[in-house]
Amino acid sequence: MPTRLTSEETGARRRGQSWLLTARREDLARFRRLASAAMREWEQSPRVTEVVLHGVTELLSNVARHVPDPRCRLELTSDGDRGGDTVRVAVHDRSATLPVITLPDWTAEAGRGLWLLREMADDLGFEATAEGKAVWVLVRGDEPLG
Repeated sequence: MPTRLTSEETGARRRGQSWLLTARREDLARFRRLASAAMREWEQSPRVTEVVLHGVTELLSNVARHVPDPRCRLELTSDGDRGGDTVRVAVHDRSATLPVITLPDWTAEAGRGLWLLREMADDLGFEATAEGKAVWVLVRGDEPLG
């Protein structure tokens, strides 16, 4: 469900969408489609959209793979009216175990996702919450054309 908030102090707009879900690998394409639709609505560039979709895939995959209770909340937020703003992808799950990002073993079949996402995005982080943790990625938008 889309949400739009406007700050009375600055007039800045913040848009967002949030989904409560059970993270399953077979459902990743659905949430990528929903995120892609949000990026089109928010007039984001192909570069921003690519990193956001990678973030959605990686963060939900990690919940499906590493968290015993795969119920979580996926949030997409944007701090502006159109391209040029910052998009935040966050997943809130029920595990208190924080991720560890290390230099990958390039011969391994897994273990590169968060490292690669950190390299692609403008920022990546995580924090403990009352329910478990939140893992997030920030992607700064390209300046609007014209």
